[in-house]
Amino acid sequence: MLTKIKNDIKYLQFKNLSDFNNLNHFSSTRIGGLSSGKLESLNLGYTVNDNPKNVSDNLDLLANTLGFERKQLVSPKQTHSANIGIVKTENDIFPDTDALITKVPNLCIFIRTADCVPILLFDPVNKAIAAIHSGWKGTIQKISKLTIDLMQKEYGTNPKDIIAGIGPSIGREVYEVGSEVIEQFNKSFGNNFCVTPIKDSKKGLLDLWKVNKKILFDSGIPENQIEIAEICTYSNPELFYSARRDGVKTGRLATGIIIIE
Repeated sequence: MLTKIKNDIKYLQFKNLSDFNNLNHFSSTRIGGLSSGKLESLNLGYTVNDNPKNVSDNLDLLANTLGFERKQLVSPKQTHSANIGIVKTENDIFPDTDALITKVPNLCIFIRTADCVPILLFDPVNKAIAAIHSGWKGTIQKISKLTIDLMQKEYGTNPKDIIAGIGPSIGREVYEVGSEVIEQFNKSFGNNFCVTPIKDSKKGLLDLWKVNKKILFDSGIPENQIEIAEICTYSNPELFYSARRDGVKTGRLATGIIIIE
């Protein structure tokens, strides 16, 4: 990924999505905002006991840094579901939703994470985009495949045209999971495909990057059009919030995409 710094805000962009002049996108870090204490400083989540004004101001800062206004931002209320929302206006509300798609220009769809996998999709032929929140529950449900299926239905998207980015999230070297989660992944994707057993333990290390890449590839996206950040949120506390490292009330990162017209 490419590292950008503007207005003291540090954010990341995928190389493959940066090739398109009619597109803007981002994956935020924790640097450059107004939140304080354990949430320092660019917390973008309202559900983590931060001052709501800080969060609103942080969203303003991020939007302005990227060249648009906060009113253009649209995000869902995430619940680790496999539900997908179709965004038609900036006033749309999406409860119990973990992915958004749109082809409306000048609307920035984004999702929040604090270890889970953020995925961005862009169909340059039909000018359609998606932002996906895929934690282990969403990955088991193959939410990214369901999102691609909906883009095909709604916009005529051909998966072979999609440019995809898998953003910063908890890495394969530190994401320890228990036997119940291992069993589900082995059943869905094959024994030890994405799980490395921990010696003398019923636990294992889960590779969400590998399995989400497989889901995208199996859905028809060419491998050379899938970029993986391979940046671990847990292992980089100076840059990222991490629920596994700091608790569920840690700050929230955002990953989003917008078609510019």
